[in-house]
Amino acid sequence: MALYDAFISYSHAKDKPIAAALQSAVQKLGKPWYRRRALRIFRDDTSLSATPQLWPSIERALADSRFLILLASPEAAASHWVGKEVSYWLEHKGADTLLIALTDGTLVWDDASGDFGRHETGPLPAALRGRFPSEPKWEDMSAYRGGAAPRDAKFIDLAANFAAAIHGLPKEDLLSQEVRQQRRALMLAWSAAGSLFVIGGLAVWQWTLAAEQRNRAERTLATATRTTDTLVFDLAQAFRRRTGMPVDLVQLILKRVQELQTQLSEAGERTPELLRLQAVALDELYSTYVSLGDSKSALETAERGRAILESLLKAAPGNIQYQRDLAVAINNIGDARFATTAKWDEALAVYRQAMAIIEKLVTALPNSAIFQRDLSFCLNKIADMLLVGGHRDEALASYRRSLSITEMLAAKEPRRLDLQSDLAFTHNRIALLLSETGRVAAALDEYKAIVDIREKLVAADARNSTWQRDLFLGLSRMGDVLVTLARNAEALATFTRALSIIEALAATDLLNTQWQRDVSIAHDQIGDVRLSAREPQQALESYRKGFAIRENLVALHPESLLWQRDLEISHNKIGDALLASGKPADAVAAFEAGLAIAQKLAQVDPNNALWQGDLAACFGKIGEAVTASDRPRARAAFQNALAIRETLAERDPANLNWQRDLAVAYERVASLTYGDGDKEGALAIYRTALPVRKKLAAADPDNVQRQRDMATNLDRIGSILIELERKDEARDALREGLAIIERLAMAAPDSIQWQLDLVTVLFKLAYANDDPRARLEQARDIIRKLEADGKLSAAQKSWIELIDYSLANLPN
Repeated sequence: MALYDAFISYSHAKDKPIAAALQSAVQKLGKPWYRRRALRIFRDDTSLSATPQLWPSIERALADSRFLILLASPEAAASHWVGKEVSYWLEHKGADTLLIALTDGTLVWDDASGDFGRHETGPLPAALRGRFPSEPKWEDMSAYRGGAAPRDAKFIDLAANFAAAIHGLPKEDLLSQEVRQQRRALMLAWSAAGSLFVIGGLAVWQWTLAAEQRNRAERTLATATRTTDTLVFDLAQAFRRRTGMPVDLVQLILKRVQELQTQLSEAGERTPELLRLQAVALDELYSTYVSLGDSKSALETAERGRAILESLLKAAPGNIQYQRDLAVAINNIGDARFATTAKWDEALAVYRQAMAIIEKLVTALPNSAIFQRDLSFCLNKIADMLLVGGHRDEALASYRRSLSITEMLAAKEPRRLDLQSDLAFTHNRIALLLSETGRVAAALDEYKAIVDIREKLVAADARNSTWQRDLFLGLSRMGDVLVTLARNAEALATFTRALSIIEALAATDLLNTQWQRDVSIAHDQIGDVRLSAREPQQALESYRKGFAIRENLVALHPESLLWQRDLEISHNKIGDALLASGKPADAVAAFEAGLAIAQKLAQVDPNNALWQGDLAACFGKIGEAVTASDRPRARAAFQNALAIRETLAERDPANLNWQRDLAVAYERVASLTYGDGDKEGALAIYRTALPVRKKLAAADPDNVQRQRDMATNLDRIGSILIELERKDEARDALREGLAIIERLAMAAPDSIQWQLDLVTVLFKLAYANDDPRARLEQARDIIRKLEADGKLSAAQKSWIELIDYSLANLPN
């Protein structure tokens, strides 16, 4: 049996008042005294909360409704969403259960054409053209577009036409029944005022009475059970929409209602109708627990929903709706399990179970766009976990298969905004992979396209919180790529815009922990750019704002390992800013706090590459901070980090981020070794790191940072060789580095950094007897031009004297 009796489809701008009035009237007509409403009506601005995918929620409500009431107007006819809802209804339900209420415009039936006459501002969506075998029943309610008084007799009479169709009763019988119900309601008002919990308790008690009362008790119990399931559904949505309520109070209320739901369900006959209603309510409850950040309760709720659906399928294995519901519940379990344990392989196994169900449905109904889209979602979830586990090639293949499905669906229906959103989502996943594998310029092009799609979606529906957050994510990740390309000014502007979007969104729902976490990430990104620009105090302010949010989230849900990691990251970033501010002792304290969390996470799952990488990063930060004050401790920290990095890089040689981290770990140890006076040892370690640097640079020739990192490694090798009086070898290394710096300087002639790097390597080549006069003269020309342009600091101006002195003392 359907969860909703009717779905009201309308354009939000002008039809909201009449939609609310019609919903209220239809729900009340023929209402038994013991029920809150006679019919359950879905109206999206009251029944639909912001969910990760907007259309699937609407689609599910349509699938769970028996009738569609279309509020027809020119605005509704032009509305993408109304057209989409009507198209879905015609495809899956048919025109005979579609009811029309005219709120504006003109409807005239043309017997000759067998259709309504149409013009450019007609009130019916194009999808209804030629879909009626004869003139359907419709009501002109345009006089009430601004709303209706609750006791307006004429409006109630019009609403009764819809209520009668939905009830399957003659209108006269329904109105007579309404009069009887009103009289009975007056007589039993005090009884009806009893709470749901009293009804439930009474029902359970009645069920245990003697045999002669059993039938009556079972009817009452079924009513209480159905009402309780509905209450769970309503409360779950209401708590997601409402802000300012204490999280612990919300959780307490939800758990108490769940307990009552379970008691009533177990006490009476578990009919398929009641069982599926309970499963639907649990799915809604799952989403609410996710928004509250309560991963443990979300997982428990998803498991309960799965058990119910499996029992339904056992009795009716061919029921397609049950199968799809089960796939949804299994995916929920995968999401909650990963959020709770961070074990990607366990979540992957669960997601594959869900996909196996959907693949069977696609095989059975290959033309179903719904199941094709479900398959695309499953493929993305599987790819996400493969990516976390380091299986990039498999992840990319899964993302591309998902993308091909979505492109096929979008090509068939180019005006469907939800499919455009799906395209942006999967393109985003591919962009992430491109970034991970070093193809940063290609990733930036992807992100620009993604942001363009999402800006259009937000412009089409500014109230859609999902699309608002998607735009934030697109900007956030585009900013990350801009940072990698050393385009920091553009990155800062991009991050600042992203922060303004997510802060505005988070302010609308303080209980939405994901949005709060997003705000903390945006603060971190701005802090990173500020720190890169040598503004440690501004960076510290941004980092501390993010830390305050994360500390609060961890306090609310200390069992969340991912939020524990977020807090670890905040400690480390604050330490970075303190170190840059000249406060090494305070920085070490912050790094140690981060290390303590990283060690705890690594102990939970020693095979988790993410936790291991974090642990290595914490060791490296502590080593950097104590190098000047405690070299033995620094060496131990760097060696710990290097051991972890070597293991990770060996596990997945294609992971360029792990290769980069390995090179950094080698170079840290090499720098410390050089500082201890062991030049040969340092040289050997730098040379070990060089092939890694070359591999990274070759993977992305346009990545400026990787090119410069390779040049820096070559410079260090050359410098040590000069000190060891091995100038022939030094010249080879320095020339290779010079070629890189010259390319960078040519590509960005206004970059002071590249010009200064050129001066440095030219001077060292001169010292290594590589045509010293020509090298020094070239260096002098560069440095003097920088001075003439006013681009040198006071310390850098002294380089001119050094170069002139070196030239003057060259042998003839």
